[in-house]
Amino acid sequence: MSIKNILKRFTSKDSRNDEIEQQSMRKSSAKEHDQFMGRIYKAVSTHRDSEAIFLLLQRFDIAETPSKQYEELFDHMHKWGPSRVLLCLGRLIIETLNEERRYGRALFFIEKCQQVSPQFILADLSQTVFYAKMAVEADKLDVARNLISDPEKRYGEMVNLELCNKLITHINLA
Repeated sequence: MSIKNILKRFTSKDSRNDEIEQQSMRKSSAKEHDQFMGRIYKAVSTHRDSEAIFLLLQRFDIAETPSKQYEELFDHMHKWGPSRVLLCLGRLIIETLNEERRYGRALFFIEKCQQVSPQFILADLSQTVFYAKMAVEADKLDVARNLISDPEKRYGEMVNLELCNKLITHINLA
Protein backbone atom coordinates (compact mmCIF):
# COMPACT_ATOMS: atom_id res chain seq x y z
CA MET A 1 0.00 0.00 0.00
CA SER A 2 1.36 3.40 -0.96
CA ILE A 3 1.96 6.19 1.53
CA LYS A 4 -0.72 8.27 -0.21
CA ASN A 5 -3.33 5.56 0.36
CA ILE A 6 -2.31 5.13 4.00
CA LEU A 7 -2.53 8.88 4.57
CA LYS A 8 -5.86 9.00 2.78
CA ARG A 9 -7.32 6.24 4.97
CA PHE A 10 -5.90 7.86 8.09
CA THR A 11 -7.30 11.29 7.12
CA SER A 12 -10.74 9.90 6.27
CA LYS A 13 -10.86 8.10 9.65
CA ASP A 14 -9.91 11.34 11.39
CA SER A 15 -12.60 13.30 9.55
CA ARG A 16 -15.21 10.63 10.40
CA ASN A 17 -14.12 10.74 14.03
CA ASP A 18 -14.33 14.54 13.97
CA GLU A 19 -17.82 14.36 12.50
CA ILE A 20 -18.93 11.86 15.15
CA GLU A 21 -17.43 14.01 17.88
CA GLN A 22 -19.12 17.17 16.54
CA GLN A 23 -22.43 15.34 16.27
CA SER A 24 -22.08 14.14 19.86
CA MET A 25 -21.29 17.68 21.03
CA ARG A 26 -24.35 19.06 19.21
CA LYS A 27 -26.60 16.42 20.79
CA SER A 28 -25.14 17.12 24.23
CA SER A 29 -25.57 20.87 23.75
CA ALA A 30 -29.16 20.43 22.55
CA LYS A 31 -29.95 18.20 25.51
CA GLU A 32 -28.44 20.74 27.92
CA HIS A 33 -30.44 23.53 26.27
CA ASP A 34 -33.66 21.51 26.53
CA GLN A 35 -33.01 20.83 30.21
CA PHE A 36 -32.33 24.52 30.82
CA MET A 37 -35.52 25.56 29.01
CA GLY A 38 -37.42 22.94 31.01
CA ARG A 39 -36.19 24.52 34.25
CA ILE A 40 -37.16 27.98 33.03
CA TYR A 41 -40.59 26.75 31.93
CA LYS A 42 -41.19 25.07 35.28
CA ALA A 43 -40.30 28.27 37.15
CA VAL A 44 -42.42 30.48 34.86
CA SER A 45 -45.42 28.15 34.87
CA THR A 46 -45.45 28.06 38.67
CA HIS A 47 -45.07 31.87 38.94
CA ARG A 48 -41.56 31.70 40.39
CA ASP A 49 -40.43 34.59 38.21
CA SER A 50 -37.45 35.52 40.39
CA GLU A 51 -36.08 32.01 40.07
CA ALA A 52 -36.51 32.08 36.28
CA ILE A 53 -34.74 35.44 36.03
CA PHE A 54 -31.93 34.13 38.22
CA LEU A 55 -31.53 31.11 35.92
CA LEU A 56 -31.35 33.41 32.90
CA LEU A 57 -28.76 35.62 34.56
CA GLN A 58 -26.67 32.57 35.42
CA ARG A 59 -26.78 31.32 31.84
CA PHE A 60 -26.19 34.52 29.87
CA ASP A 61 -23.53 37.21 30.09
CA ILE A 62 -25.61 40.33 29.58
CA ALA A 63 -22.72 42.33 28.15
CA GLU A 64 -21.65 39.62 25.70
CA THR A 65 -24.85 37.93 24.54
CA PRO A 66 -26.10 39.22 21.17
CA SER A 67 -29.64 40.63 21.05
CA LYS A 68 -30.56 37.99 18.46
CA GLN A 69 -30.14 35.25 21.06
CA TYR A 70 -32.39 37.11 23.51
CA GLU A 71 -34.96 37.67 20.77
CA GLU A 72 -35.10 33.93 20.03
CA LEU A 73 -35.53 33.22 23.73
CA PHE A 74 -38.29 35.85 23.94
CA ASP A 75 -40.15 34.30 21.00
CA HIS A 76 -39.87 30.86 22.58
CA MET A 77 -41.03 32.07 25.99
CA HIS A 78 -43.83 34.17 24.46
CA LYS A 79 -45.52 30.90 23.46
CA TRP A 80 -45.83 30.04 27.16
CA GLY A 81 -48.06 33.04 27.80
CA PRO A 82 -47.63 36.28 29.72
CA SER A 83 -45.17 36.47 32.60
CA ARG A 84 -43.00 38.94 34.44
CA VAL A 85 -39.97 37.08 33.13
CA LEU A 86 -41.10 37.76 29.57
CA LEU A 87 -41.45 41.48 30.33
CA CYS A 88 -38.02 41.58 32.00
CA LEU A 89 -36.51 39.84 29.01
CA GLY A 90 -38.30 42.34 26.76
CA ARG A 91 -36.75 45.23 28.70
CA LEU A 92 -33.33 43.65 28.33
CA ILE A 93 -33.83 43.25 24.58
CA ILE A 94 -35.03 46.84 24.22
CA GLU A 95 -32.02 48.13 26.16
CA THR A 96 -29.64 46.01 24.08
CA LEU A 97 -31.23 47.17 20.83
CA ASN A 98 -31.16 50.74 22.06
CA GLU A 99 -27.41 50.45 22.71
CA GLU A 100 -27.01 49.06 19.20
CA ARG A 101 -29.07 52.02 17.91
CA ARG A 102 -31.61 49.65 16.38
CA TYR A 103 -34.52 51.83 17.46
CA GLY A 104 -37.10 50.45 15.02
CA ARG A 105 -36.48 46.93 16.27
CA ALA A 106 -36.70 48.17 19.88
CA LEU A 107 -40.07 49.75 19.08
CA PHE A 108 -41.20 46.38 17.72
CA PHE A 109 -40.37 44.76 21.08
CA ILE A 110 -42.06 47.56 23.00
CA GLU A 111 -45.20 46.73 21.05
CA LYS A 112 -44.80 43.00 21.80
CA CYS A 113 -44.37 43.74 25.51
CA GLN A 114 -47.44 45.97 25.48
CA GLN A 115 -49.40 43.04 24.08
CA VAL A 116 -48.45 41.18 27.27
CA SER A 117 -49.11 44.20 29.50
CA PRO A 118 -50.48 47.47 28.04
CA GLN A 119 -49.00 49.37 31.01
CA PHE A 120 -45.48 48.13 30.14
CA ILE A 121 -42.78 50.54 31.33
CA LEU A 122 -39.31 50.79 29.84
CA ALA A 123 -36.30 50.05 32.03
CA ASP A 124 -34.75 53.40 31.08
CA LEU A 125 -37.53 55.94 31.66
CA SER A 126 -35.52 58.65 29.90
CA GLN A 127 -36.28 56.79 26.64
CA THR A 128 -40.07 56.89 27.14
CA VAL A 129 -40.77 60.12 25.25
CA PHE A 130 -38.26 59.21 22.52
CA TYR A 131 -40.04 55.93 21.78
CA ALA A 132 -43.48 57.51 22.12
CA LYS A 133 -42.52 60.07 19.45
CA MET A 134 -41.12 57.29 17.28
CA ALA A 135 -44.37 55.33 17.68
CA VAL A 136 -46.40 58.40 16.64
CA GLU A 137 -44.19 58.86 13.57
CA ALA A 138 -44.69 55.19 12.70
CA ASP A 139 -48.46 55.66 13.10
CA LYS A 140 -48.53 53.27 16.05
CA LEU A 141 -50.69 55.54 18.14
CA ASP A 142 -51.77 52.85 20.60
CA VAL A 143 -48.14 52.05 21.38
CA ALA A 144 -47.40 55.74 21.97
CA ARG A 145 -50.56 56.19 24.04
CA ASN A 146 -49.69 53.19 26.21
CA LEU A 147 -46.17 54.50 26.79
CA ILE A 148 -47.20 57.96 27.92
CA SER A 149 -50.65 57.52 29.40
CA ASP A 150 -51.09 59.00 32.88
CA PRO A 151 -47.43 60.14 33.01
CA GLU A 152 -47.65 61.99 36.32
CA LYS A 153 -48.91 58.92 38.14
CA ARG A 154 -46.67 56.39 36.35
CA TYR A 155 -43.43 58.35 36.07
CA GLY A 156 -43.61 61.44 38.25
CA GLU A 157 -40.68 63.71 37.50
CA MET A 158 -38.74 60.94 35.75
CA VAL A 159 -40.01 61.98 32.30
CA ASN A 160 -40.71 65.28 30.60
CA LEU A 161 -44.37 65.68 31.59
CA GLU A 162 -44.87 68.66 29.28
CA LEU A 163 -43.75 66.64 26.23
CA CYS A 164 -45.91 63.69 27.32
CA ASN A 165 -48.97 65.93 27.57
CA LYS A 166 -48.26 67.49 24.15
CA LEU A 167 -47.93 64.03 22.62
CA ILE A 168 -51.15 62.86 24.26
CA THR A 169 -52.96 65.90 22.85
CA HIS A 170 -51.49 65.20 19.40
CA ILE A 171 -52.54 61.54 19.59
CA ASN A 172 -56.05 62.44 20.68
CA LEU A 173 -56.37 64.86 17.75
CA ALA A 174 -55.15 62.28 15.24
